[in-house]
Parts: sequence; structure tokens; C-alpha cells
Amino acid sequence: MRQVKNKLTLLALTACTIAATAACSAPSDKPSDAPIAAPPASSGAGSAASQAAGPAPSPTVSPTAKATTRPAAPAEEPSAPSTGQGGQSTDTDWAKAAFRALGCKRHADLPKRAELQQVEHADLTGDGRRDTIVAGSCPTTTSTNAVHVFVFGAGSATGPLLTIGKDSYLRTADLRTKGRSLTVESEALSDDAPLCCPDLRITQSWKWTGSAFTRTAFKSSAL
Repeated sequence: MRQVKNKLTLLALTACTIAATAACSAPSDKPSDAPIAAPPASSGAGSAASQAAGPAPSPTVSPTAKATTRPAAPAEEPSAPSTGQGGQSTDTDWAKAAFRALGCKRHADLPKRAELQQVEHADLTGDGRRDTIVAGSCPTTTSTNAVHVFVFGAGSATGPLLTIGKDSYLRTADLRTKGRSLTVESEALSDDAPLCCPDLRITQSWKWTGSAFTRTAFKSSAL
């Protein structure tokens, strides 16, 4: 009888042990009582989208890469001819300009340039810019052609403002300027003189009057 009781007691203890072990290892289905933190209030759709997407990954920068910025090259300015005082060009071929103004005929064996005697620069028109005075004649192989004097306005090598020598056969021209006046002293030919031998000395002066040149003096004497 006592042995039976002992077996029953042993079975009861074993059953209790098994039940306790099962209760400890079984997962709990009871939800947690800890409060769940609410997400921060969104100020707009952008914030919600940003929270959903998470923080943007930082860009990966190579430690050896270096940004190189080159200064912009200055724009090239168009080249301009050199100019002298008052804007008059100093690189104009005045021999060619005089050739055109004289109306020289072109010959295959002659240069297409006038034979210059003198070139001067002076502000004869009073506009603050220097005009150019050119004395020259057409090229020739037989004899000396008549000399003409041209006054070209500042910045121009065509359309002279004044032509001297239309009414006299000048063989030479000595140019002098003073203020707005131009004086030309020349050896010249009379109607009876041969081309080789000037027989007159002519001195004439011209002055700018505001719109044109006017001859203010003319003197002719025998050589």
C-alpha cells in the first residue's frame, strides 16, 4: 500500500514538473502593455515622404579627386589699326591713297603707288583730330608729273577735303601748317616753260572755314 502511494506521489511530481516546464517555454500571445510612441506630426506631404524614404545617403567622394576650376579666358578683342594723336591712322599707305586721289593710270611696269614728296599731320578742321596732308605725283618713267596736295580728313584715306594743284603745274611742294591754315610753297611751270625747268615760285595759303577750305592768299613770282 505504501509503495502505491509513493508511486502516485512520484507521478504527481513528474506531472507538475512537466506542466511547469511547458508553461515557461510557451510563447506569450498577450500583447505588450508598454505604450507605443506615436510618430512625430508631419508638416506636409514632403515631410511624410521624407520620413518614408528615410535619410538620403551621403555622396561618396573619392579622397584623391580634386575640383579644378580654370579661370575663363578673356574674350579676344578685335584688332584695330594703330592710331596717332587724335585718332588718325598711322599705318595708312598714303602713297596708295594719293595714287587713287590723283587718278593715276595703271601700267604694268610702274608701281601702283604715288611718288610722295611730303606727308604731314595737323588738325586743320579744328575737330580735335589730326588731318593728313599729302603731296605727291603719279609715277612715270619719262618725266616728272605734276604734284598735287591733298588734305584727307581724320580717319579717312579717301575723298580728300582739299586738292591743291588743279590750276597750276606744281613741280614741288613744301607744306607748312599753323592752326587751321595750310601754306604750300612750290616751284611751278608757266604755260611757256618746258617740263624740265620750273620758272615760277608760287606761295598759297588755305584755311578751313567750318565747312570747306578757302584760299586766303596766292602769290606767284619768277624764279
